[in-house]
Amino acid sequence: MVRSNRKSSRKNIAPTQLTVAVDIGGSGLKAIYMNAGGKLGSLFMEPEAIAVPKTAIDEFLQLKGVSEPINSAWVGFDGKYVAVGYLAASRFYANAGLKELKYERGIFKILALLWVLGQKLNLGNTFKVDLAVVLPASEYESRKKLEKILRSSVFPKYETPTGEMSLELGKFSCYPEGAGVFLLHSKRTGTEIQQKKSAIAMIGYRNASVLVSYRGALDSGKTSDLGMIRMIETVMSKTSGFSESQLCKAIVASRYETNTNSLYKLARSNTVGGRNQEVSVIVKAVNEAKQLYTATLTSWLNNVVPHDVDEIIFCGGTAEYLKKELNSHYSRIPCIWHGGIVIPEAIDTYKLGFRLTDVYGVFLYFLSDSNSMNNIKTEVA
Repeated sequence: MVRSNRKSSRKNIAPTQLTVAVDIGGSGLKAIYMNAGGKLGSLFMEPEAIAVPKTAIDEFLQLKGVSEPINSAWVGFDGKYVAVGYLAASRFYANAGLKELKYERGIFKILALLWVLGQKLNLGNTFKVDLAVVLPASEYESRKKLEKILRSSVFPKYETPTGEMSLELGKFSCYPEGAGVFLLHSKRTGTEIQQKKSAIAMIGYRNASVLVSYRGALDSGKTSDLGMIRMIETVMSKTSGFSESQLCKAIVASRYETNTNSLYKLARSNTVGGRNQEVSVIVKAVNEAKQLYTATLTSWLNNVVPHDVDEIIFCGGTAEYLKKELNSHYSRIPCIWHGGIVIPEAIDTYKLGFRLTDVYGVFLYFLSDSNSMNNIKTEVA
């Protein structure tokens, strides 16, 4: 009888309809997801979020027209309404909240993401989701608090543009930034990682984090506020009238050459001479800021990366931007970029490239808890 009851109870467990890994990055929310049919995809949302009065939401609903869900996302629970992503940035002049705890603002972003995916994949407003979240090493201790908030205070019901969401949260896990890249690198290299001391340096827009693997076992990690935003702030102090996002996009687009069309697009003068002068000021500011930022970042890395590591695995968009400088500074140590992993083009629909590597690794590892990674389909949803 007992055996029969157990079988019966297992049959009554609702199937997971959506599996999601999400990285609440300072430059944008990045997610890898899979539906019940095994189709994979990725999603990107702008990093902004802002609490607004219910009247502002009501007014927007009257005027929103035919916006896609990803461009009109907001959520509400416990009497609080929060616009997320493009809507927050374009209509309510929100900021990315780089000085706030990622997981606190991230709760609203996760809820908005799940609503967007529900609409995109035709899941409606009621489904079961397994969720993995990437957090900075400095916030990793908050993972239980995040899970408790999601399970007890938010799920299963919250408000969205299409009505009340009623979700069931199945499996939940958190991973420190860089862990996904390390896991992919470990799978690629096999038992070799168990003989090495490896440092994983994740350098993003908001944070710089370092994890150290001692023959395959990860430490708790270190995090600083030395993301690319520090360089952007220095450029802003030497120029005038430019926003963080404007400068970041132009500087990253210019890559290793600062005197490029991407920087000329920032110029606002009506004359050729005036624009050239503006660009000269920007170029000088970028060069000086990059030198200062590189010196500050490598000084911190020197103090948290053990001197006897066998390799450094660099990852993150800012690390890629500083690839030449970091390779030069750590020329005596083998430097491996993004774990040697290339994201499948079929999944990378937003052309994020290496910026997806960490959350992609987390997704595969999270999914492997109950499924063989070799059975994952790579069809795009």
